[in-house]
Amino acid sequence: MCLIAHCFVKNTIRRPLPSPDLRRAARLIERWFSRHQRSLPWRVAYEPYPVWVSEVMLQQTRMEVVLPYFARFMERFPGLAALAAASEDEVTTAWSGLGYYRRAKMLRAGAIAVMETFGGVIPSTVEELLTIPGIGRYTAGAIASVAFEQRAPIVDGNVARVLARIFALETDAWPRAEALVRVSKSPRSLNQGLMELGALICKPRNPTCLVCPLHEVCVARATGRIDELPPPKPKKATRELTIPLYLVRDRRGRVLMRRASGTLMDAMYHLPHGNTSLLEGEPFATTTLELLGTFRHTVTTRKIEFVVYAATISRRAAGYEWIADVDAVPHPSYVRKALKLER
Repeated sequence: MCLIAHCFVKNTIRRPLPSPDLRRAARLIERWFSRHQRSLPWRVAYEPYPVWVSEVMLQQTRMEVVLPYFARFMERFPGLAALAAASEDEVTTAWSGLGYYRRAKMLRAGAIAVMETFGGVIPSTVEELLTIPGIGRYTAGAIASVAFEQRAPIVDGNVARVLARIFALETDAWPRAEALVRVSKSPRSLNQGLMELGALICKPRNPTCLVCPLHEVCVARATGRIDELPPPKPKKATRELTIPLYLVRDRRGRVLMRRASGTLMDAMYHLPHGNTSLLEGEPFATTTLELLGTFRHTVTTRKIEFVVYAATISRRAAGYEWIADVDAVPHPSYVRKALKLER
């Protein structure tokens, strides 16, 4: 009897279901968001500049990491004109530690373009927003819908996962996002609701389906496909590295750093590391290295164990600079981790 009952329940759960009605799904999401939205600084007045900054910061970065950076960034650059007037170094320094520094450069370039092309007024349409450097399809849709209540779709990782599960999608989620926003009463509430659901409830693993406003109409839940949708993307291979890192100070306590170029941390100030000739030859041959400790750091697909050494030298090596105040120059977050080992 138990086996028969189990089979009956299993077959009942996995029977095909029609796709949920778009209007009903939109209303459920909008009502849920109005009651359960998180209190976030850019939601106070939904002004376009804070919305834009928040969307750029939140790309590939967790909310709890972004919030303190957002507050400091907005204090330093309270408006579009202040950001456009700042130097690239000033902007990337304010961004230091947040990672993916190209975002900061493109945000500044976008601010300059808005000042020059749109008279300092951020445009409201997706078509105009897409002409601004650094703004792609998702960011344009987010600014247009959240700041201006335009019927513009958005699809990021969270939204794609929610839509794939609700409607049992195995392909591109953009057409369904477009159809959903067309029938919404509030594009702002709909799109933010989709993002919030993906961040708080419809998580990649162990989603809390019973508190989801869509649990009764979700096709993936009804058919037992929560773990299958969306289809997993091929993972990039992870590299594990061990890199020696040198924390070198002169007698005045300044830190030896070099400004490097590259796709990940372009124009950032770095500590000497890896296979460096910095501590080889005169006058460094007799320098004693002190092991400060180790720490782990992840950069995209690289998992790095830094082995940190301290040294004192008398002259600056070619290509390096003595930096009196590390916080005053743009630098990646691993530098801060290394400095903490001195304490």
